[in-house]
Amino acid sequence: MELILSWETEGYLNFFLVFMRISGFFYIFPLFSRPYCPNQVRIMLALVTAGLIAPSASLHPDVATIAGDWSMLILPAVREITVGAILGFTALMILMAGQIAGQYLDLQMGFFTASQIDPVMGGRMPLVGQYLYFVALVVFLGFRGHHILLIALSESLEWIPCGAPLSVAGLPHVFRMMSWLFSASLRISLPVIAALFIASTALGIIGRAMPQLNVFVLGIPLRILVGFTLLVAMVPIYVAFFRETASEQITVLFRILEVW
Repeated sequence: MELILSWETEGYLNFFLVFMRISGFFYIFPLFSRPYCPNQVRIMLALVTAGLIAPSASLHPDVATIAGDWSMLILPAVREITVGAILGFTALMILMAGQIAGQYLDLQMGFFTASQIDPVMGGRMPLVGQYLYFVALVVFLGFRGHHILLIALSESLEWIPCGAPLSVAGLPHVFRMMSWLFSASLRISLPVIAALFIASTALGIIGRAMPQLNVFVLGIPLRILVGFTLLVAMVPIYVAFFRETASEQITVLFRILEVW
């Protein structure tokens, strides 16, 4: 009877830790972090997913020894939520790169005061950032990036057993992913910013040559026209960029899971 009770206790513990990891993933993953996905739906999805993959998961020996003392599971649960959040954060960074680039472009194109309120972040969402965000989202879903992340979530249970202590060897890769976010957003916005700078310079020269011309009134629609023209013309480039960078970040994610 004691053996059966011990097996059941470890089974419940295994399911609980798997559920914590999946909950961290669904909480950060962009498709489920929006307000139109209620918490009840996310919890139900996490429970169903945990029930499907928990039988293939294994407990770390250190956690299996404290299966009878549930008060000692706070730290392992936090570690599992951290692993799941890192998996979801990979997809979030790919989409956030377009959103941050849109903030740069909105400021240059004159749309900064017309930003929308983003209920997810609790702040302003730039108009161009919203556009690039959905471009990145369509590209990410188009090459089945969400499927790859779900596979990584399942394989992480083999590389990082439930309750295993996290190694600091993965921190450099995590910091590299975070630094990539700002460099990628700059690369996305730099061509349009350069074109707007050239247009502003040309407009300033025309204003000096023709003082009677109101360059302030003419400059606003000109910057909008140049910016939108380039944004539409560069859609194929953005699609290729988001596809390539998403593949790179997912590769880095697998490296993090391997070293942890």
